[in-house]
Amino acid sequence: MPDQEHPETASAYRLAELLGDLPHPDDFGPEAYELVERTRDLVAAVSANDADPATRAEIAAALADITERLRAHTRDPHIVVAKDHEGTIYNLTQAGSGLLNPHAPRLIFDPVSPPDPEAEPRPVEMRATVTLTEAHSGPPHRAHGGVVATILDEALGNAATRAGATGLTAGINIRYKTGVPLHTPLEVTCRYSHTEGRKHIATGELRAGETICATAEAIFITESPS
Repeated sequence: MPDQEHPETASAYRLAELLGDLPHPDDFGPEAYELVERTRDLVAAVSANDADPATRAEIAAALADITERLRAHTRDPHIVVAKDHEGTIYNLTQAGSGLLNPHAPRLIFDPVSPPDPEAEPRPVEMRATVTLTEAHSGPPHRAHGGVVATILDEALGNAATRAGATGLTAGINIRYKTGVPLHTPLEVTCRYSHTEGRKHIATGELRAGETICATAEAIFITESPS
């Protein structure tokens, strides 16, 4: 049941509450995640390729056949929400870090215990790592600002969720300090700050080594009961 103020939207966490029994992320098997990884590699290779026209045409035809094979097994709805044995909720198909979405960056979070659903939100600081490829480029050798925004939105949202302050992004303020390099291990530090009514505030930074590339502050709004 979606948010009363925004009937077309609801967070994955709220959807998980409504669905009840959920699969474990491992239930989809290693083959599903391997397909995603190889597709990510493919997108990066396509973005950087300099093949001759005949080779490109041959590969395009082969990919068209593969696409039709996959479309023959399309889910409806496409969204997949899962829960591990500790109670952590995963939206496996979202574009921020979904493990079944090859469009999502390879954003890996350090484990944090899920919150007590009966308790007030608790202070949480989290860490995540990611390495971006040609598929995420903007300026030469640097990541697109929109990709950086996606990573920070995802990371800050995870910090709020792990704190027990779930909701949908209402706004995010990003300060770009310097270009974000490709093919370089990046680290995101994100933390839940505080709550004001239905508004949950989180902050974070994206670093390349010791250099802070971008900072962010976000507001997440808890859905109205429905």
